Amino acid sequence: MKKISLSLLLLAIATSPVFATKVYQWRDAEGRVFYSDQPPAVSGVKERSIRPNIIGNASQVQVKPVVKDEVVLWVSASCEPACSQALAMLDLRQVQYEVRNVDPANEKTMLAFFTAVGTMQARPPVLMIGKEVLKEWNSPVWQAALSKAGYPLPRK
Repeated sequence: MKKISLSLLLLAIATSPVFATKVYQWRDAEGRVFYSDQPPAVSGVKERSIRPNIIGNASQVQVKPVVKDEVVLWVSASCEPACSQALAMLDLRQVQYEVRNVDPANEKTMLAFFTAVGTMQARPPVLMIGKEVLKEWNSPVWQAALSKAGYPLPRK
């Protein structure tokens, strides 16, 4: 008899988290929110179902990988020291990036640069993070844009 009672008790304990608990929510005249497991004698009560957090369901959670924007750094032979500083900043932050060279003597690279940047007025270095185009070398602005895009600051 004790084995059956103990078995039933263990079964009840084991299956109780599976069932949702009903909770009642309401606000008083001053806007304060109250919760109870018993329905109050006021109007405007909302019935809520609370499901327990069951250990072991972590494998069911779908975690999406973080997809960072593509980073492109446009450089030229005449943009020193700014181009070297921009490269050092990207390397320090361990950003995966592509370097594209703009050669004023090569019409194809000039056309690609101006098409990507969207203006004939820009001069390298130019940083592209996804669709965002930073047309003027400015370390704090570029650092902030990289942080916003999800590229962490280097650890000290």
